[in-house]
Amino acid sequence: MADILKRDVTTSGVPASKKSQSLTPIAAAVVAAMSPTHTVFAQDDDGRMDEILVTATKREMNLQDIPHSIDVLSDVQLERMRARDLEATLRALPSVHLVALQPGQNVLTMRGVTTEVFEYTREAQVAVYLDEQPMTSNAQQVGIRNIDIARVENLPGPQGTLFGSSSQTGTLRYITNKPKMGVVEGNVEASAGATKGGEGSWDVNGVINVPLGEKVAARIVGYSSHDGGFVDNVFGTSFSGNYDNADLVENDFNEYDVTGGRLHVSWDISDKWNALVSHVFENTAAVGVWDSDAGLGDFQVTRFEDEFRDDDWTSTALTLTGELGFADLTFTTTHFERDIVYEYDNMTYLQSRDATYGYTCNAGYYYACIYYSNYYSGYIFNDQEQERDAFELRLVSNGDGKMQWTLGAYYEDFQNNWFYGTKIPGLVNTTQWAAANYYAYLYSPNYYNGYVGNPYQLVPLTPTDVSFNQTFQQNIKQTALFGELSYNVTDNLMLFGGIRWAEFDRDKLERNQFPAQLIPFGDRTTGDGSFRDQGSEDDIIYKIGAQYDINEDVMVYGLYSQGFRVGGANSRRAVATGRIPSTFDGDFVNNYEAGIKSQWADGRVTFNASAFYMLFEDYQSGANFPDGEWWLSGTINAGDTENLGVEMTVNWQATDRLALSLNALAAEAEFKDNFCNNFENGVRQPCDTLPDGSIDPNDLDIRRGMDLPNSPDLQYWASIYYEVPDVFGGNLWLYFDHSYSDESWAGTQQILQDDRNGLAPSYTYSNFSMGLQLENQWDITLAVNNVFDDRGFSYSWTGEADNAETFGDPRYRIQRAQFRPLTTWLTVRKGFGGT
Repeated sequence: MADILKRDVTTSGVPASKKSQSLTPIAAAVVAAMSPTHTVFAQDDDGRMDEILVTATKREMNLQDIPHSIDVLSDVQLERMRARDLEATLRALPSVHLVALQPGQNVLTMRGVTTEVFEYTREAQVAVYLDEQPMTSNAQQVGIRNIDIARVENLPGPQGTLFGSSSQTGTLRYITNKPKMGVVEGNVEASAGATKGGEGSWDVNGVINVPLGEKVAARIVGYSSHDGGFVDNVFGTSFSGNYDNADLVENDFNEYDVTGGRLHVSWDISDKWNALVSHVFENTAAVGVWDSDAGLGDFQVTRFEDEFRDDDWTSTALTLTGELGFADLTFTTTHFERDIVYEYDNMTYLQSRDATYGYTCNAGYYYACIYYSNYYSGYIFNDQEQERDAFELRLVSNGDGKMQWTLGAYYEDFQNNWFYGTKIPGLVNTTQWAAANYYAYLYSPNYYNGYVGNPYQLVPLTPTDVSFNQTFQQNIKQTALFGELSYNVTDNLMLFGGIRWAEFDRDKLERNQFPAQLIPFGDRTTGDGSFRDQGSEDDIIYKIGAQYDINEDVMVYGLYSQGFRVGGANSRRAVATGRIPSTFDGDFVNNYEAGIKSQWADGRVTFNASAFYMLFEDYQSGANFPDGEWWLSGTINAGDTENLGVEMTVNWQATDRLALSLNALAAEAEFKDNFCNNFENGVRQPCDTLPDGSIDPNDLDIRRGMDLPNSPDLQYWASIYYEVPDVFGGNLWLYFDHSYSDESWAGTQQILQDDRNGLAPSYTYSNFSMGLQLENQWDITLAVNNVFDDRGFSYSWTGEADNAETFGDPRYRIQRAQFRPLTTWLTVRKGFGGT
């Protein structure tokens, strides 16, 4: 087994030794964040599992010495699971929960600490990195393709001192394989997949490592894949019955294509200095939808528009590393660009709105006519661009002294812009368009002589199909200084601490028009329909802890760490109602953690566990306006939450051929306070009470003790691996894993109302694979994903239920993105070169 699974864990060409040097916790954390590791079970001659070594800037350590909860998935584990995408990867990391309504629309939650699922305008709580490149995007997290990935590393709990505000609850890192000097090697791979009840799929990729002289090498990765559909677009009519989707009826209409590549060029400038240039790109195209409508059945929906989502991104980075004698230096600069374009069917909202306002419009209330589009069909669109420039400089102390330190500086300039809205083909022929032109004239300077009017209001409106649009421009600049220090009090006891100061300059512009070019209510006399939030704030977070080595195989630790998100301001239209404050504060996570890292049974068993209590203070929540003023949006600080839980990882090398693993999280995340969204003149008021003095439950937006949404109480993943040597001249291996997730709620309103439609039930998911590894670098693998054809899903979307209720239609009440049915893959890989 050791010959197959053991890998050299190296960085900058420095080989890993079997005996790790003694490192402080802080240096260990930095090294772990930068270095490739593998959790596969290699054995030494005594049957012990080899140390899992990590190295960076010519320093190496044992993963078991890190006083923090860390999960690592190796390249071998990813291959056995056939984990190519984010969803498949995170099944083996129970500390992370994923909600994905379709590829690219990804929301990450760590340890169950969250308040809402799709927070597009607020900052992320989980940071994602590709090597040294920040890739974080809230509610639309990039799903990096696992091709030529050395490992995926998960760091649950606040990582703010090293990774900043977006790592409020944790950090996920992808570490790629780097170029090797003087070696020509690589592989090509082709896969074919068959999905039960769906279309076929395919996947091809290749890797080549080539020297470009004695001190320069390049590693090139390319991949392309097609996932066939498994959801049917079935025939149906609109709610009112005025049109149907006969032209769009299609089986297996959701298809997903990914094309991407990666280039690394490494230059050993000298024995002590190295430069690494990286360029990564990925283009994805999702056609159709991944929902299943409970009113129709598994894998069936009714859609009236061609829906798609294109997501293209590139990331370029330069990393310079060197030895200064007293410290090792790392400087990284990255540039990230992303374009997202999508269109979604909007039948349910438009038909419900027309049913509601059409009657009033026809009754003579002319302002209602501005909402009445005569039951025309329409769709939602978005054209979004993201851009990030980031720079980080850090020094990590060198030597074997009792005191070790890390110092760093970070700067980031992040821009997130979109043009979002709805289109109604033929809008100019509707009552809505006529009413919009009337009100444009009414509020413009042209109304009558002497009337000032609004100089920003165009009249007449330029003909368009855009019935609503939102222009959103966000620019956040972050400057940070961070440092960590550790001290060996004795040979067994280490104390450590960290600090990060960060300043954020924000500039956010939002403009709404309904229909397009008509300034919305609240701004029609003077404003242009826009709101600008400009400001600056800074804050400091801390980390402190202790590590005690009971013996060479058992270590315990205690840790306090913090994570944060920045605050901001709300639009003046929302503030003018008096029901929302003008600004909202940043929110903080305080993490109290104790854990053990240990090896037993002569090194055949690794047992790591941690217990934690997380207090989430002043969490940011979307404002709730019960009267349906859709144009009012904002953020409020809604109280505190708390989370008590345990994490556990067990690896057991049972025999020379048999290995077992278990990774689990059990946590109870609850709201700590009652909260009522009662504001008058921007000041929060007490909750309404009943005659007996108790809180009126109808006034509650948050109830003390209720679960946080999107937070399963229990998740686990277990795997078993067995190897049979000398089969057909190679080694045969068999692998099986099984994961479980407890039930979780979609949102706070579903929990308050005990609306079971918003509850995603518990689910299981299993993979089986077997492979034959031959001596001539031929590999053949058969993999079965979702072995038992489970119908689980992680999120239940009920946002269109009220629209369906308007017409008494059984569809659109519960929509969920069910797992892809049982899928079988046959993969053939041919390697070449190497040493």
